[in-house]
Amino acid sequence: MSDSPKTPRRVLIVEDEDRLREALHEVLRSAGYEAISAEDGLDALDWLARLPVDLIVTDLLMPGMGGHELIKRVRQSKEWGGIPILLLSGYADLAPYRDLPADSIQLKPFRLDEFLDRIKEMIGPPVA
Repeated sequence: MSDSPKTPRRVLIVEDEDRLREALHEVLRSAGYEAISAEDGLDALDWLARLPVDLIVTDLLMPGMGGHELIKRVRQSKEWGGIPILLLSGYADLAPYRDLPADSIQLKPFRLDEFLDRIKEMIGPPVA
């Protein structure tokens, strides 16, 4: 058995709205998760190539590469295909996106405590 400290679970936040991205980052960090942030899908793919993550939280519509394309690329990847994905959307009508293989959907606006509860449901407590 290793004497090394347990590693916090790492969450990749993909959100183009600066305030929301920063708020999600802070609530995750405060709860004990490690959070990294990306402004769009291309930035997220760059992070995924560098660091393993336990969960991807992505907005749906963003400039550049949106969440729909990011999810498709992640699911097609042998390396990343099994990472759980939480889709964030401000659109109540998600019918056009129901075929996306996200594990869960969180409609905006939402309370940060609800968001944190959803994260815990998906990947467990902050420390692996």
